[in-house]
Amino acid sequence: MTYRDPTPPAAMEAAIIERLREFTTAMDHYIDAHGGRHGLHRTDLNALGHVMDASRRGEDLGPGELAAALNLSAPATSALLARLEGVGHVQRRHSATDRRRVSIEMTDEAMQVGRDVFAPIGGAIRDVIAGFTPSEREVVLRFLSEVVDRTNAAARQTPPDPAAG
Repeated sequence: MTYRDPTPPAAMEAAIIERLREFTTAMDHYIDAHGGRHGLHRTDLNALGHVMDASRRGEDLGPGELAAALNLSAPATSALLARLEGVGHVQRRHSATDRRRVSIEMTDEAMQVGRDVFAPIGGAIRDVIAGFTPSEREVVLRFLSEVVDRTNAAARQTPPDPAAG
């Protein structure tokens, strides 16, 4: 008896892509619901995530880098930072080595809000991860890393002009 994969490769690919889309939508709903309780929109939380990630890496993050990471214009980034500063979530500080350079730092209050928003979903996802073997986790991490890299690369490409068709 020959083993036959019950799911053809094309159907499996389609199912994976569909589940990734569903995950994106589910996270959007989660962020809207939980971030909204703190008066934060998705862009606010994305900005705080970038600031936190830079801090975790020991790097300064300036307004220009944040604008690029969020795909925002300079004026939109300035308005975002003013809003986050106004509610006490970030501070802009001049670099100790280059006074012309401004870096964005999260406040302790913002860190607490981040924990309040993301701890529940983080715990739920950690529970899922715990159900995988170390080698399965490596495959999942490799898959997600490559998907993120390819998605970022695709986002940087100029889409075709539909009017040119």
